[in-house]
Amino acid sequence: MLSRLSGAEARAIRRSRRLHGTLKLTQERLARLFGVETRSVQRWEAGDVPMDARTSLAFRYIAEAPQEILDQLWDE
Repeated sequence: MLSRLSGAEARAIRRSRRLHGTLKLTQERLARLFGVETRSVQRWEAGDVPMDARTSLAFRYIAEAPQEILDQLWDE
């Protein structure tokens, strides 16, 4: 079973130095990547709306993915 991230965990992943510094992973950019509105990302991070397990898994993948894979995500 996939576990969900809390809003604080999602926010920490997005704001981590590696991701934010290298990828400039803003809420807007993350929303585009996931195909959702920016407000959805804001609500996930605030803990107002729970993030589903698949989105949580994608967040974890982004946090651990090699830079080459992430570069490809932005190029698509």
